[in-house]
Amino acid sequence: MDQKHYNMMDWEAIESIVYADCNKPLDILSVTKKGKSKLIQAFYPGADKVTANFNINGKNKSLKLEKVDEAGFFAEFFSFEYDSYTFKVEYEKETKDKIADPYSFPVNIESASFKDILKGKSVKAFELLGSRKKKYGKTEGYEFTLYAPFATSVSLVGDFNNWKENANLMQSDSSIKGLFKLFIPGLEDYSPYKYVINHMGTKIYKNDPFALGINKDNSICVPFEYNDKKTKKNACPADLDFQLLEVDLNSLLKDHKTIEKAADYLCSHIKKYDYNSVVFIDLFKSNNPNDIYETINAYSFDISNGLTPDSLKVLMQRLREIGINMFIELPLAYASDCESGLARFDGSNLFENEDARLSKHNFYKAMLYDFTHPFTKSYLLSSVNFFLKEFDFNGYVLPNAGVMLYHDYNKNPGEFVTEEWGSTLNSNGVAFIKEVNRFVHKEFKNALCIASIYAYYKDVTGKAPDSLCFDYCMNTGACEEILDFLRLDPVFRRDRLDSFLLFTHFSNNEEKYIYPYSRKENIKDFASVYDRMPGDKNQKLANLKMAVIFKHLLYGSQLMNIDIDEIAGVDSDIRDKYHSFLYDFRRIYANNKHLIRNFNDEKPFSYKCIDNQVFTREYFDGEKGFIIVFNFSKDSYQKYNIPVSHAGVYKEVFNSSSTKYGGEGICNTKNIQTQDVEGSDVLNLTIKLPSLSILAFEHRDFTKKELDAIFLKKK
Repeated sequence: MDQKHYNMMDWEAIESIVYADCNKPLDILSVTKKGKSKLIQAFYPGADKVTANFNINGKNKSLKLEKVDEAGFFAEFFSFEYDSYTFKVEYEKETKDKIADPYSFPVNIESASFKDILKGKSVKAFELLGSRKKKYGKTEGYEFTLYAPFATSVSLVGDFNNWKENANLMQSDSSIKGLFKLFIPGLEDYSPYKYVINHMGTKIYKNDPFALGINKDNSICVPFEYNDKKTKKNACPADLDFQLLEVDLNSLLKDHKTIEKAADYLCSHIKKYDYNSVVFIDLFKSNNPNDIYETINAYSFDISNGLTPDSLKVLMQRLREIGINMFIELPLAYASDCESGLARFDGSNLFENEDARLSKHNFYKAMLYDFTHPFTKSYLLSSVNFFLKEFDFNGYVLPNAGVMLYHDYNKNPGEFVTEEWGSTLNSNGVAFIKEVNRFVHKEFKNALCIASIYAYYKDVTGKAPDSLCFDYCMNTGACEEILDFLRLDPVFRRDRLDSFLLFTHFSNNEEKYIYPYSRKENIKDFASVYDRMPGDKNQKLANLKMAVIFKHLLYGSQLMNIDIDEIAGVDSDIRDKYHSFLYDFRRIYANNKHLIRNFNDEKPFSYKCIDNQVFTREYFDGEKGFIIVFNFSKDSYQKYNIPVSHAGVYKEVFNSSSTKYGGEGICNTKNIQTQDVEGSDVLNLTIKLPSLSILAFEHRDFTKKELDAIFLKKK
């Protein structure tokens, strides 16, 4: 290259490429016009030689580029016309041929659509941002688009460029500050990558906020076929009595290795225990094994066990074939504050508030989203839209909603702010929850919104003006009360029984409840529900059976975690007996759960407390009736009198203490008649009552023959 051509080159710009400090690499790299000549420039760090191979009307013409900077910058002038070109890059130990130049492809930004994102009015941000498989002519690859308004430059790193931050600088958009884009030709599916964001001279390595997969703390290029049509498959029956099974697909894939085997197992489990709906949890990559909601971002699947968007679709299709409704748990309250996550994303507070009291949560070690920031609103709303639209979920579950509702939720003094009149209610969080739910109800016909709130809030469900607009609410308080009561030694239950019954039987007709034994209940204090029960292994089993039955007898829908169903970590004999119990109980419950709403209307609860360890509940619908007997003590009785409201004959139809279920085997094998108590209007039923048990008796009226026999006996 002669001196004239040397003088025509922009050496300052070349230096900005070499030092990864350029935000307009397309103005330098690839082919540019220089007077009457053309200048081709390429940067391959560490390369020894670069040759450009031009296609000219089907013929090849090679041009060796001169190494003008030892870092790996190559350039050469030429004057001929060409159709296309590729590079041959030679390193000390390898040669790569037919490499398409990333900077020879156009960078187009839909600026009008993007402006809606910046205004907080977009629900389709995922269509413009992130990585997406794309084809230019015959060349396939991945196109990357990032918004980082406080970045001076951004580079893309991965295995494809040996993680060198100056190898692939992204092009910034001229009309929208902070918008960067680049196409990497030939990039293979599931390639790892990160963004290196240059903020005022500091280099920050960040994962892609819109990546559809993360593995080993790297974003992954996930191939995904987007649904261009608006779906109408989200409908759920309005009067559906939910029997939800909570499933961690990553754990399932760990055990079953392939999505097909996981689907076989899950379909079998659902049919066996009569569930009609599934909620998927822990789909997203979390930075904390003890808190699945400390996600890296709001889109990225944890693909370390083989879970991908496409494999999820395969599983969901299997579940649709057997008529199962499906929901996804979407963590919208906070994200991980890890170095590669969303916190101080481009050196600024792009996703969080500047005030640490509003942006940090020390208990969860998380970054709280700023629901007033327009870009953050578009980001989260688009996440909800993406999963409901692209996967046809029947709705979503919002976990840890209390963090969004209250500034002081699980915070210490000095870590939160108060609003007008000293209120700790987060008005912006409340407004955003309403906005999400109204969007879902408007855009997805009969899709359902479910809240999981470990805090009190009036009008979570319903259509009242102040309602959060959810369709269902997890009654976590009642379920925790049940488990906390049953984890007590039976000796100490005596003094707690009455208050326990008042709390757990309370029925708020204005809310639509789901009663959950979820993953959260199953890992509390690093112990499963089974391990939290008192006593030896047989007593633990007895108490666990009572916990399951008691929850199901509350008026509302049900959620069970698959790990609680499976009672993992116990010996096979205990597990087999529990599975036998659960199978029988779920079938009886499925056939008779309509009776639960037909109890005494005079009180919000209906029970007879006999001796502060034993109590009964009665269910009658005019034609059919049951009495349920609960014995929370360790004492067994061969003859135990219980008061009943309806005269007749009672037949034991269920006994949690059956030997089949690992119990004592004290059963009532014969029909039992009620007896009058002399001198009172009380009716007694004398039964055998095993310890730590729940028994169900089906009622029928006396026959004429039985009434005649009773009359003769009295006479």
